Amino acid sequence: MSSQLKKYIFIILLIGASCGGYWWFYSSHWGVSITKEHLWEYSFQQKGKESFDDVIWEKPQEVKPFPEDRSNLNLVFRTRFTLKDFSKVVEGSLEYGFRYSAKVLINGTECSYTNRNLITPSLENDKLKIEEYWRPRKVTINQEVLAELLKNGENTITIIVYNLEDLKTIDCSKKQLAFLTEGNSNNLESNYKIKKPSSYFSESNIPIFKINTNDSVIPDEPKIEASLNIVNIPSRTNKLSGPYVFHNIKIERRGNTSQTFAKKSYSINLCDSNYKKKSRSLLGLPDSKKWVLYGPYADKSLIRNSLTYSIYRQMGNYAPRTRFIDLVINDNYRGIYVLTEKIQLGSNHLDIPSFKMGLKDSSKASGGYLLEIDRNLWRGAYPPPNDTSSIPSSYMVKEPKRSQISPEIEKTIKRQYNTFEKHLYENDSIYNYLDINSFVDYLIITEFTKNIDGYCLSTFLYNKEISSPTPKYYLGPIWDYNFSLGLTDYREGFNPEGYVYNSTKYIPFWWKTLLKDETYNNALKKRYFELRKGVLSNRNIENSIDSLHTILKNANVLNFKKWPVLNSPDFWPNYFLGKTYLDEIAYLKSWINKRLNFLDNDILAKEKKGLKYYEISIRNNKKWMREIKIKAKKREISVDEMIKIDAKYMVKVF
Repeated sequence: MSSQLKKYIFIILLIGASCGGYWWFYSSHWGVSITKEHLWEYSFQQKGKESFDDVIWEKPQEVKPFPEDRSNLNLVFRTRFTLKDFSKVVEGSLEYGFRYSAKVLINGTECSYTNRNLITPSLENDKLKIEEYWRPRKVTINQEVLAELLKNGENTITIIVYNLEDLKTIDCSKKQLAFLTEGNSNNLESNYKIKKPSSYFSESNIPIFKINTNDSVIPDEPKIEASLNIVNIPSRTNKLSGPYVFHNIKIERRGNTSQTFAKKSYSINLCDSNYKKKSRSLLGLPDSKKWVLYGPYADKSLIRNSLTYSIYRQMGNYAPRTRFIDLVINDNYRGIYVLTEKIQLGSNHLDIPSFKMGLKDSSKASGGYLLEIDRNLWRGAYPPPNDTSSIPSSYMVKEPKRSQISPEIEKTIKRQYNTFEKHLYENDSIYNYLDINSFVDYLIITEFTKNIDGYCLSTFLYNKEISSPTPKYYLGPIWDYNFSLGLTDYREGFNPEGYVYNSTKYIPFWWKTLLKDETYNNALKKRYFELRKGVLSNRNIENSIDSLHTILKNANVLNFKKWPVLNSPDFWPNYFLGKTYLDEIAYLKSWINKRLNFLDNDILAKEKKGLKYYEISIRNNKKWMREIKIKAKKREISVDEMIKIDAKYMVKVF
């Protein structure tokens, strides 16, 4: 075949369905040209029905609405064409939009069943084509299949489109059909060439997660049954076709804003053979039933969540642990994901006393519970309606689940939360009702990262003992810091100066109250400057970034071929648009240095800068530290002693 002339033809056809998707089935050299005058017919078919004998075929219109009840329907397209010599057809290629699942029939026989998450691998079983998300996806139909299904004379192609829930209208316009053929015996114009994938995924230096849903679409909810194969050989390259560990799972899409991104994130439950939830360890992380596969998309550094969680743990707090993986779903390479522990209570996670309902009295309970502040149903009682400085917080019990507690316990939790807010609002004995250390650390991590969703979204707090007469709340764990560290182009997220706590009325009033309190302010400043000597030092943060970046040094290449978001002229919600992955890492480092410099100068802005401020300034200035080391060596004293001497001098001078 290589010695003969091969051509691709493209022929305009009118088929398809809405929402900007594309159904392209490529063909070449048949004996008639299919043009706008030769359209696809379409109809609806009851799900589960195989025959088209009683189907009434409709001529297409430009745009036609779907029937109101489409839950039991499939959308079917059909076209007919004539071939003079079917033996010359050597390949067919189906390209389709990401929204659709479909089955393709040639002369009534199925030749391809494709799912929106599916890309058929090449003939080499250990390689997957890397297809860009917004390109129509391809399924190749080889010559052997075509030889069995095509015939000389009239042929019929039928496309059955499933999962109509996502579609709004039938748009019969500008869809294409083409085959690859040998020679030019059909005398059709050759003006289209199918682009071949430039890259393949076959191995990775990070673990590979292969999920199989049996061609089912992964919904927002509920979770569907699937299988997970994990390829992970420590200190060796992981092969797509290598040995794996098998798990039964249930999976669904997750997230709010992230669901609008092309690269979806998922929640999974590990299951036993009967698909009942079962705790297991993944990649060395503690046993858990519930996990998240977070797909960094807007975060082109790929590490903002992992970096922030790591720093918060270094501060001595619990934060979800993470591992980087390469994800494959139904033989479709999906790019780099972050395996993340889901926030939950337990000895391996947020370790507080287990919540227990009273056996005889449902109004009684003991142990701890976790609340989430987000777009939730419950509303706080403070501030009262006559105070418009802030909007009452929206919150909900997260653990245990609301369905697992009695109405009496629900009332108790609401009453305790209102008591906590009442004392904060009235500035009355507030430290009897909140843990100052956790509230200090939460503000530091949120303002250090300038997380624009901080305080009012994905914000957690917990009470260790519901039976205590005085409820006391702790802030944490932290969650969802992907829109932080200079990423966003709105709400001043890009600006290394300024604060988040006073940026919107949706942030609970607590923080303004606390920052007016001398005890809290003193604790905040003391803690911040302690952290700047170690965990939040420029050197430690840069080392943390480098360690994460090194893990992804090779894997990021294919991720950005799958999702070509680098060097974009415009990309929501990003402020910085780096041309390369290294540009994104450099921007992250630069922004953090500017942010820390602002906090160093501003956190004590209301009073004369003291000894701690100048000690931190010296430690985080490379030029000054070189001079300090020289002076310390000459005086034969320690570097720490020399820093204190110079800091005392700066206090007097400045």
